[in-house]
Amino acid sequence: MVLSLPDKRLSVPEHVSMDEMRFGGLVTLLRVDINSPIDPLTGKIIDHTRIKSHIPTIKNLIDQGAKTVLLAHQGQRGSQDFISLRNHAEILSSILGTEVKFVPEVYGKHVDEELIRLKDGEVLMLENTRFVDDETREVSYEEHSKSPFVRSLSSRASAYINDAFAAAHRNHASLVGFPYILPAFAGELMEAELNALNRVVGGNLRPTVFLIGGGKVADSIRIILRILESNSADKVVVTGLVGNIFLLASGARLGKKMSAYVAEKGLEDALIAARKILTEYSSKVVLPVDIAVERSGKRVEVDLQSVAEDDSVMDIGERTISIVRDEISGFRTAFMRGPAGVVEKPGFEVGTSKLLQLLADLKIYTVIGGGHTRIMAEKMGLVEKLGYASTGGGALLTFLSGEPLPALVALSQAAQRTRLFVKKLDARVERP
Repeated sequence: MVLSLPDKRLSVPEHVSMDEMRFGGLVTLLRVDINSPIDPLTGKIIDHTRIKSHIPTIKNLIDQGAKTVLLAHQGQRGSQDFISLRNHAEILSSILGTEVKFVPEVYGKHVDEELIRLKDGEVLMLENTRFVDDETREVSYEEHSKSPFVRSLSSRASAYINDAFAAAHRNHASLVGFPYILPAFAGELMEAELNALNRVVGGNLRPTVFLIGGGKVADSIRIILRILESNSADKVVVTGLVGNIFLLASGARLGKKMSAYVAEKGLEDALIAARKILTEYSSKVVLPVDIAVERSGKRVEVDLQSVAEDDSVMDIGERTISIVRDEISGFRTAFMRGPAGVVEKPGFEVGTSKLLQLLADLKIYTVIGGGHTRIMAEKMGLVEKLGYASTGGGALLTFLSGEPLPALVALSQAAQRTRLFVKKLDARVERP
């Protein structure tokens, strides 16, 4: 595991918002991320969350009279969820209350004909972008811009909007190729995601706490190191499997099952990394002081010295919640990713729910990341009270790790040219 990272504060790259432009009458390519969970038996979409997340952007373009062309992907080649977007278009039509036309091709003669026929205020969805090899080739942004896919659609469009934050970590043609050719903007969802992240890591609302749980140990430790090195956090609370690794690194004994898990998953490097973080940033890292285990089918909370060899760590305990409250009282911003315990098992969702409730009670503006955390916050009705629930998974991890997001880099590189385009267009409109 590489530990040395450049000492640079996390920041959102420069970009141009779609609010700076009027798209009425223009063929506008809108990249969305509606990649959704699919029932393997029926092939039907079983959760519409991501589709719904883009409604404000699409409605905005419809209201402006834009000719909106949707670009999106579903699944990966070879996987069960690698399917057509026809059903996505039908669901989107139902949610919008207006027809979303569907073309079973990504580009070509048929698509060109449909683009010519497209009227102001209409919406057209193209086929799964990953159906064409151009989309996922491992090439530079510039090479992506030269692909037949990008060149063909760019010749028919006037502008490009990226609203797909959840896919921003992908170096794919539909995400990085078009900004090389067309004026390129960030959509409403993209802006909301970036504004929420900037509020947490931008440094204007301190103190800031990161609560990192869940089971993605290597990714999480990389994030923790990055945010501490960049001074983006005043405290980091570790829970879940990530917290267990830090407890082991601190010298705690968590039973033979945990030791076996570390060996089985090859997490020795993670232990070394956690130990290094504790050595260098001990005053900033908050560890659990008690845990919940399962004994005779029941939740039992024990302090760290009372963990039996046959115990399995299932959650954090009440004393840990109290210590977290004391540590972060008065904080202004937070980021929470990953559950504190095995939330799928009744009785062990307590730590996660109490941390979420604590953040809400303390009125700390919180960005929620991670599927389980988001789902629980929604079930508890806390999302609006907390602040913002991110749609990002891999993109969120990449950003917090300090690595560039290709889609944002592409928007940033196009920013100056895009602003010049907007300025010229405004001058043309104002001219008598």
